[in-house]
Amino acid sequence: MMNILMSDSSHLDSKYFIDTHVYNCPFCNRGNVAYDILSKQGFHWTQEKECYIYRAKCSSCKNISMHLSYESLELHQTNALMGSNELYAFYDDEVKDDLDSKFFYSVPTSFFALDKSIPAVLRSLVVEAQGCLKSNYLTGASVCVRKIIYELAIKQNATGDNYDERIKSLKSVRPDIEPEYFDTLLTIQKITSDKVHEDSYDGWENKHLRLLLSSLTEILSLIYVIPNVLVKKRQEILKLKEEILGKPAKPTKPAKLAEPVKREKPAEPAKPAKPAEPAKRAEPAKREKPAKPEKNTEQKTTVAKSVSLDDLVRVSEVKFRQPK
Repeated sequence: MMNILMSDSSHLDSKYFIDTHVYNCPFCNRGNVAYDILSKQGFHWTQEKECYIYRAKCSSCKNISMHLSYESLELHQTNALMGSNELYAFYDDEVKDDLDSKFFYSVPTSFFALDKSIPAVLRSLVVEAQGCLKSNYLTGASVCVRKIIYELAIKQNATGDNYDERIKSLKSVRPDIEPEYFDTLLTIQKITSDKVHEDSYDGWENKHLRLLLSSLTEILSLIYVIPNVLVKKRQEILKLKEEILGKPAKPTKPAKLAEPVKREKPAEPAKPAKPAEPAKRAEPAKREKPAKPEKNTEQKTTVAKSVSLDDLVRVSEVKFRQPK
């Protein structure tokens, strides 16, 4: 069986104008939607240079965008109804190559072309770089590219003091991304500058910047957009599966096993009672000392006094009996 190769036109999703009849609307975010040119007006950008304003209206949401170009592109009227506003379109022959490249600035910008999954600071830098590139402001575009790499390195926890080191660190941090993307960023730096110090670098040429921005845009998509797309696709498939096959019955929860009875710890053996201490022998009663008899001081005194008087009487009698 022969394999049929399908052409890939996904690059058109990043454009503003796809061709002279359809574009990607920045307001309703619809791709490949019809538009009309409402007007064209010229003014002097400088004393020698003219610029032209084109106003485009989305056929879906009816909002109007503005686009600037240095080229005077021819228009032809598409409606011929009386009393209706004149509507125009670009001639196919004049812009058959790439209509989007004819405009260097648009309001709203092509910010819508970058998925919202990409951090806002990175999206704004990419849009600014693209605007500088369309206006051929190469130094400004070069600064934006370096700033993108710097901010991306911070968000991916990559390190490095200069452009080359940050790219190499990003390559090691994200091994899931094809290394050729990072190698392209390194190769452009080597073939366009022989200056060692990053601050002295003059900038890249237009062709180099286009390659760098394309590589960076793809890296941002692989990091931030594709994973979200895969998640959404999986959710859609699961939802479709439920619609066709019905929701799977919720598995019954297995009965909880009875918890094993916790064995009580055996009671600790009672500690042997301490032997009773022998009763202390009663101390022998202390014999009380007999009370000392009270001294009869008065009797002694009386006796003493009586003895003394008797003696005195006898002595006196003896003295009186003695012969003189």
